[in-house]
Amino acid sequence: MAIHRLLILLVFICTLSHAQVVTNATELNNAIAAATAGTTITLADGTWSNTFININKNGTSTDPITITAQNKGAVFMTGNSRVYMRGSHIIISGLIFKDPANLVVSGSSIEPVFELNQCDNCSVINNKIDAYNGTESQKTMKFKWVYIVDGQYNEIAYNSFVGKYGIGSIINGNRSLANADYLKIHHNYFADRTPINGINDDNDQDAIRIGTSTTSLSDSFSEVYANYFYNYFGEIEVISNKSGENKYYNNTFRDYGGCLTLRHGDNCEVYGNYFFAENNVFTGGVRVIGEGHKVYNNYIEGTNVKKPSGASSSLTGGINVMNGVQNSALNGYYQVKNAQIVNNTLVNCDYALRIGTDKGGDNTLEPENLIVANNIVYNATVNSYQIATTPSGNSISEGNITSLSSSDLSDDGNFHRLTSGGTAIAAGLGSYSFLTLDILGGTRDTNFDAGAEEFGANGTNLPYTAADVDVTVGFGAAYQGALSITTQEPKDHGISLFPVPTSDGILTISSRYKPLNTIEIYSVEGKHLLAADGKSKQATQIDISNLQTGIYFIKLKDIGNGKIIVK
Repeated sequence: MAIHRLLILLVFICTLSHAQVVTNATELNNAIAAATAGTTITLADGTWSNTFININKNGTSTDPITITAQNKGAVFMTGNSRVYMRGSHIIISGLIFKDPANLVVSGSSIEPVFELNQCDNCSVINNKIDAYNGTESQKTMKFKWVYIVDGQYNEIAYNSFVGKYGIGSIINGNRSLANADYLKIHHNYFADRTPINGINDDNDQDAIRIGTSTTSLSDSFSEVYANYFYNYFGEIEVISNKSGENKYYNNTFRDYGGCLTLRHGDNCEVYGNYFFAENNVFTGGVRVIGEGHKVYNNYIEGTNVKKPSGASSSLTGGINVMNGVQNSALNGYYQVKNAQIVNNTLVNCDYALRIGTDKGGDNTLEPENLIVANNIVYNATVNSYQIATTPSGNSISEGNITSLSSSDLSDDGNFHRLTSGGTAIAAGLGSYSFLTLDILGGTRDTNFDAGAEEFGANGTNLPYTAADVDVTVGFGAAYQGALSITTQEPKDHGISLFPVPTSDGILTISSRYKPLNTIEIYSVEGKHLLAADGKSKQATQIDISNLQTGIYFIKLKDIGNGKIIVK
C-alpha cells in the first residue's frame, strides 16, 4: 500500500487564503480560469442548473485546488450538469447531482457526471449522485457516472451513488494505457441499481470496473475497500477486475445480484469482505479467473446459482474457480494458476465452493497449482465442495470443513460466528504469510482457526448496515482513514510537532511559550472531527490515525489556528 504522509503547517491565520464564493456560472468559470495552487472555489448554496465544471489546472500536494459546496448537502447540480477534471491535485466535494435533463450525448454515449482525464492526485470526495440517469429511450447508451482515464493516484471516497439505471459502470477506471494507476475507491455507498432488463441480460451494469481486457495483463495497484453495496442488481459483475495487483477488502455486499469477479488480470487479493446475498437468484461471492490470486478471510452467506428462469448457472456460487480457454484471447478466460482460496466462511449457500466450472463452451483448462485450504461450509443446500474439474499440478486441498453443525457457528445478529470448542477452532493447516489477521481485523493465533474468523481475536471490522450510511460510508460521512506522518516545525511560534516520521498515527505537539489546552481538528467543510485536551501541559500526544488525505485545520486554544495538509 502506498504510504501517505502528513505535512503540518501551523500558519496562523484568521481566514483561508485564495478562497472565494461564487454564485453563478460566469463567476465560477472566471474563478477556475484564475485558480492557482491553494485556491478554494466555493459554490454558493442553491440549485446550479446545466452547470459544466471544466477545470484543467495544477495544484500541489500541499496546496491543492478545491471546488466545494458552501454547505455540504445544500448545493444541487441539476439538468445537464457535469464535471471534467484534468491536471493534478484537484478536489471536488460536497455536490449533489439530481433531476437530470437534456444530458450531453456523444455518439452512443452520454458524457460522464465526473470525468478525470489524465488527472493525477485528484479526488472526488463526499458527493452524491442520485438517480441521475438518461431517459428511458437512452437506457442502452453507455453512461458512466465516474470515468477515470489514465491518471495516477486518484481517489474516489465517501460518495453516495444511488439509483443508477441504464448501461454504464458507476466507477470505471479505464486504463487504456498500461501504466500503474494506484486508484483508491473507498467508503462509498452503492445502492438501488436496477437492471434495464433481467439480471445479467445486459453487460456494462457493474458498480466498479478497473481496467479493460486490452491492458489487463499489466498491473494497476489499485485498492477498493470499505465500500457498502446495497440493493444492487445489474449483471454478474458487481465489481469487475480487469488488471493486475489490485486489492479488494473490507467491503460489504448486502441484498444484491452477481458477484465480485476477477475477470482479467493477475495477482489480485480479495479479503475481509462480507457477502449477504439473501438467497437472491444469480448470486455469488467471488469468481476467480487468471493467475496468482489470493481469496481469503471472506464471509459469504445465502448465495443462489439459479437464474431467473430457474436453470442453474455455472458462473456463480459462493467461491467459483473457473476453467480457462486454450490460447485465450485477452477478452476470454485465462487459466487459473497458482491461486489460493484460504480461510473463508460460507453459510447457507446452495453451491459453496466450486472448482473447475465451465461456462458452457471451450473452457477446458483446469485450475493448476490451486490451493483450497481451511475453508468452512455450513448448511450448503446442494453442494458444499463441488469439483467440476479436478485441478492439476501441485494442487492442494486440506483443512476444509464442509459439515459444520449449528453448534459450531452462532448467528449474533451480524453474521455467523465461531463458538467456543467448535470444530473449526485451531483447525487451520499450512502456513500463509498473508494470513496474520482475521475478517474482523483481529490477530490470528499461531495455531489458527479454520474459516474467516479467529475465535476470541476481538477484531472490530463488522459488516456495514443501514445505520452506517452517511455516518461511516457515503455522502454524509466524515472523511477519515489511516496514515503515517511527517512533520515540519514552524519555529517562530514555538510549536513543534514530531516525530518525523511516525508510523502509528500518534502526533506529539509541544509548545515552548504557552501551555496547551483544547486541541481541535476540522475538515475543510468546517466539520469538527477531533478534539483533545492538552491538560495545560507544554507537550501532549494526540491520535490522528483516522485522518486521510485532504486539507484540515487545527485550532490550539489560546495559541491560534493552523492548516493541516495530508499528503
